[in-house]
Amino acid sequence: MSSGALDPSVFASYVPLNALRPESQRDLAKKAQIGQAKAGDYLFKIGEQAKAALYVMSGEVSLEDASGKALGKIVGGTPESFHRLAHQSPRKVAAKCLKETRYLSVDASLMDVMLTWDQTGTFEVGELSHDDTGGDWMSKLLQMRTFQMVPPANLQGMFMKMQEVKVEPGMVIVRQGEDGDFFYVIMEGRCMVTREQAAGQKPVKLAELESGSCFGEEALISDTKRNATITMMTRGKLMKLSKDDFRQLLNEPLARKMSFADAEKMVKDGKAKWLDVRLPSEFQAGSLPGAVNMPLYLLRMKLAALDQKSVYIACCDTGRRSSVAVFVLTQKGFESYVLEKGIPAKT
Repeated sequence: MSSGALDPSVFASYVPLNALRPESQRDLAKKAQIGQAKAGDYLFKIGEQAKAALYVMSGEVSLEDASGKALGKIVGGTPESFHRLAHQSPRKVAAKCLKETRYLSVDASLMDVMLTWDQTGTFEVGELSHDDTGGDWMSKLLQMRTFQMVPPANLQGMFMKMQEVKVEPGMVIVRQGEDGDFFYVIMEGRCMVTREQAAGQKPVKLAELESGSCFGEEALISDTKRNATITMMTRGKLMKLSKDDFRQLLNEPLARKMSFADAEKMVKDGKAKWLDVRLPSEFQAGSLPGAVNMPLYLLRMKLAALDQKSVYIACCDTGRRSSVAVFVLTQKGFESYVLEKGIPAKT
């Protein structure tokens, strides 16, 4: 596929891209590409998730059912080609190229967010940018599944209430053991996450965060002390959102809770997995059948060990730690739920 942001003028003929406001088209163009496929190649197959909206620019594509029977043909340059190619998710048909085909690929989730916001008529990212870099960090946030799931009005309120903070190398933003007061988004720069060990031992480095990353939600959701220290590695800018605003605008809309009965049925039917975020010692003392133990403090570092295609029901003793886990999982693109009221007694 082509690299670099596309010229938004490419969208002029394609529906509904051509109905977006110029500001939205510019942001969406950063996540769009033009691809080339040979005759016989499949653009997608039945059952795949429609992560991209595809348009046939030139060439011919056959839409096929599970048996390979042709259901229709899309030819580049015709009126049909100006609409998304079988955009239901998961895909109900397969798309096979009959000739060499040039196609436009657009991030489907981000397009949906832009369409929603444009239709509310109240929000433009450009209006909220403080300088030339403002749109970049906002675009990164808007591409995260977490923020795509938040109602447009809440996101508008979030951006309006965020405060900009200029930071220098070595500055401690949050300190382990202190009360949580703000949720942070890195606008520019990089920072390091460390965790204090026993007295006299050197702190353990957990991760490095860069522009577009966010942190600080754990203490705000669980109403506990900070569990790590965040220190700036470079000069930069942060945006911060107060605890009350975070809970009202972000956490409450993302609270995806499930009763034990419903969750247990999903797990038994093979449609979900238990993810126990308690400490290993708690897990060993009693856990749900088949549960995977991944302590909350390790979750960010161990995400690669989880299956992105699986649905996870996060559980703990009360639901507090699992609420944090679901926020983190959702941010990273996982489908997850909180086990409401925590793990039942005598399990």
